[in-house]
Amino acid sequence: MLFLGCQCFCCNTFAAVAEGQVTGIQSGNQITLKLLDGRQRKVKLLGIRVPSANRRSAEIAKRHINMLLAGRFVSIEYETLLPSGVILGTVLHGGSDIALRMLQAGLAEVADHRYLQPLQLRSYSETEAFARSRGMGFWRKSR
Repeated sequence: MLFLGCQCFCCNTFAAVAEGQVTGIQSGNQITLKLLDGRQRKVKLLGIRVPSANRRSAEIAKRHINMLLAGRFVSIEYETLLPSGVILGTVLHGGSDIALRMLQAGLAEVADHRYLQPLQLRSYSETEAFARSRGMGFWRKSR
């Protein structure tokens, strides 16, 4: 596992980076990562949640993130480890923020405001608003 800035998961004052291969998709905002040292960790995407209006919506979001990440190598930038041991961070693949991609597709909404940096919150909020205004994903109006 590659760490920058701190040597432990319990610190939340310094940013850290973890890298590894995505080995599982739990939901539209949670994945399992096999770290470079071989350990498995669950990772929750920072700043988004999948609306739980119905099971079909959750499955659509899960399929989309699976398409984006299954088997791929990613970097996780994080400052927070949840009490359950799940890493809460920004998932990057090929320089692309996966939470932002989920918002662009209209398959997530902004959440966890207290953990987002102001510029990241603004970007996420604007992206969600654009997807809503265009009727993307979950925001599509029934016809």
